Amino acid sequence: MIRRILWITAFLMPFVLHAQTSKAGQAGATFLSLSYSVRGASMGNSFILNSDYQDPSLIFHNPAGMAVISNRMVYAMAGNWMGSYPFAISYVSPAKNGVFGAFMSGIYVGGIESYGFDESDNIVYLGEISYLATQLGFGYATFLTDKFMVGGNLKLIYEGYGGYSMAYSVAMDVGTYYYTGFKDFTIGTSIKHFGFDAKLSGTYVRYEYTNSMTDTVVSYSSYKLPTVFGLAAFGTVYSNSTSKLKMVLEMSHPVDNIESYNVGFEYSLLNIIFVRGGYRFYRDTEEAVGGPSGFSFGVGILYGKFGLDYAYLNRGILPPASLISVSYKF
Repeated sequence: MIRRILWITAFLMPFVLHAQTSKAGQAGATFLSLSYSVRGASMGNSFILNSDYQDPSLIFHNPAGMAVISNRMVYAMAGNWMGSYPFAISYVSPAKNGVFGAFMSGIYVGGIESYGFDESDNIVYLGEISYLATQLGFGYATFLTDKFMVGGNLKLIYEGYGGYSMAYSVAMDVGTYYYTGFKDFTIGTSIKHFGFDAKLSGTYVRYEYTNSMTDTVVSYSSYKLPTVFGLAAFGTVYSNSTSKLKMVLEMSHPVDNIESYNVGFEYSLLNIIFVRGGYRFYRDTEEAVGGPSGFSFGVGILYGKFGLDYAYLNRGILPPASLISVSYKF
């Protein structure tokens, strides 16, 4: 009975919290919302479920997915988008009473020009600074029953602006998997980046111009983390002796944007070669931060202990992004 209550609570949590929304653009640390699972990114940015695939990148998006991993695995990802460099690494290890994991991900942006004012209120060039943002944490997942899995992460979040200022926060992720018993049809939920508000250190000079230039030294305001509530369904829609076609449907509700709906497909041949594709669309494209994401696609190879994946992401009105990852099973 207790396990059933836990499952119902975890399953309904995204809907209970659905009304507790924030206006678009009201959260910081948006690097947390980047795609750190190359497989999920190529399937329309659908991350919550990959139920029959041992994927150590799931720790970034739904830690409950670690529970199906039966070997020690390591995962590394890198990307390039508009001069920014997202990265990720994770390590997952099964134990007697569950599966443990450790992870780090983030983004680096260099060559940011900075400007200020001199004593005569003239604009002067101050040189280049860099931006580095990371999350570092530990995760755990286990089967509560033969059909129900839960997992969670505890993590430290950091943002640094070239030595000028920095911010820290602590957050957690929680996820569930539930095998329905109908073929491989699976339902999953996740709550990501639920934690304390962050605040940049130090002060800055706020310049205002009315009849003349005035300046005031003020502290930075705190900002919320980009908490995301998600629900997904996954299953095989076609299979034969050599190939499978899988489909995932996902709804994502971030506190700093409107809802998005993702659909993804994966075709596998001999469980070695994988071709993936998907689409993310928003409830109202005009209100979506960043505009429509559009199509994404990718390919993967799983040979012996090694895995190699590539994803191409359409970013709407912005340039596309490319991600690549490798994994190894011990």
